[in-house]
Amino acid sequence: MPGLTKEDVKITIDDGVLNIKGEHKEEEDGGSDDDSWSAWSHGYYNKILVLPDDAKVDDIKAELKDGVLSIIVPKTEQSKKDVKQVPIN
Repeated sequence: MPGLTKEDVKITIDDGVLNIKGEHKEEEDGGSDDDSWSAWSHGYYNKILVLPDDAKVDDIKAELKDGVLSIIVPKTEQSKKDVKQVPIN
């Protein structure tokens, strides 16, 4: 998310769905006394991810550093599952 600050990014969790939204607004004015100009740049980002059933929703952490958003989703300890092989007919 280059160019965005943590104030530009919103992360929400609702019913097992992680929603990441980012919005970039930039306004630039320039020129000289005889010639002036203005430019606007606008970008919007939205990503929706379904969390696994064993995600610890209350322990999710996020960090935005140097344009890279890192989200850590810890999972609960699960008991060892038996692997069952399915025969092929």
